[in-house]
Amino acid sequence: MRIADTKVISLMIRVAACGLLGGCVHSGVVKVGPDTYMIAISDWGVTSGGYEKAKGIGVAAKYCASIGREILVTSTAQNDMRFGRQAAAEIQFRCLIKGDPELTRPPASLEQQSRD
Repeated sequence: MRIADTKVISLMIRVAACGLLGGCVHSGVVKVGPDTYMIAISDWGVTSGGYEKAKGIGVAAKYCASIGREILVTSTAQNDMRFGRQAAAEIQFRCLIKGDPELTRPPASLEQQSRD
């Protein structure tokens, strides 16, 4: 094998690796109000909107923990992967001081509505 062939193969491997590893993109944590943030995350590949949502919530929780607060997810939206469309999710959340009354569990009637 010639040196030129080896360089071409090496370049092809690096480009493929960047494509595979660079598929996941997220906006980072964006402040949208007092103690209120959002994150958008998407990924090309065989994945689901639910998986992307879980990853985004993980990023959000780590952010809140890094500033000494607790996460409270206020809303989420997701799109599942389809042909020509990547899996994506958006999470809106608040970072609240530990012990904040808003961190209590909602009434059962609200929990049931969110599952429907």
